Amino acid sequence: MRRPHNLSIAPPIVWGTILIVSTVALIALWNVVIVTDYLHLRRLAADQVAMGSGRWAILVVGCVLFLGVLVGLLLFLISLVKQIRLNRAQQNFIDSVTHEFKTPLTSLKLHLQTLQRGRVTPERQAEFFQIMLADVERLSLLLEHILEAARLGRRSPVTLEDVPLRALLDDIAVTIRSRYGLPDGAIALDGADATVKSEPTALHMVFLNLVDNAVKYSGDDVSVQLHIEPVTTGGATVRVQDRGVGIPRDQLKRIFQRFYRVGSEMTRTRPGTGIGLYIVRETVLALGGRVSAQSAGSGCGSTFTVVLPGDSHG
Repeated sequence: MRRPHNLSIAPPIVWGTILIVSTVALIALWNVVIVTDYLHLRRLAADQVAMGSGRWAILVVGCVLFLGVLVGLLLFLISLVKQIRLNRAQQNFIDSVTHEFKTPLTSLKLHLQTLQRGRVTPERQAEFFQIMLADVERLSLLLEHILEAARLGRRSPVTLEDVPLRALLDDIAVTIRSRYGLPDGAIALDGADATVKSEPTALHMVFLNLVDNAVKYSGDDVSVQLHIEPVTTGGATVRVQDRGVGIPRDQLKRIFQRFYRVGSEMTRTRPGTGIGLYIVRETVLALGGRVSAQSAGSGCGSTFTVVLPGDSHG
């Protein structure tokens, strides 16, 4: 089956521009015709001022109507471009999720078929079980992300607890190092410890996503720095810094949008669905904090900064 082409935003922009220019030209022509006609009548007879006043009323009404058409065209163009972008993002999301499911499922099927034949040494069996467990964890994490993204729009009030950030980040660092088989120095943690009022599970998902992304986009030489900076007025700032592929400056604000991924689906080499950073932003906002991204550009690494208040509000 042929893959449907992504809709381009160029045609609606071109047609919208043509329509807007045409509308402006019509307004100008309307004004010229009415004013010229009025001046002509005024020269012919001074007693036709009342008629001229009526034409001024026509002029005003016509301008208002043309202005309404112009505003409608602008709103239609903006809405159309947004819808095309959303459709494109949703198509990319479907493609990504399909790939994310297919890869581990294919791996699981292959290893299970090999084990079913019964000609595998105990050492190879142990290796296969480790690979299958990793595939199951990958599928579980993907489902967790999708379900969390669906729940964000109807998040119920959360129960806040004291969360020590160093212990939380240490646990996440151990998890990510184990997931990717990294040495201890690949993920470093520094700064003073801080305790924030938050929801532990939600906060764990936020930093697990950020650290996982930092490792995933670091290439072969992984070096991720986690820095905790307590705030004197309460709360803390946490920075997740990597020396990976970086982010183009013009896309720094868009990366937190739902389904959005940098680049095109055909050129991306790293797995992802485009909802991880959306979950991060929405969860941090729900906890009363804020998150931002900084990067000098492609190839210059990235820094994600999460500011958590001393007393979050869920």
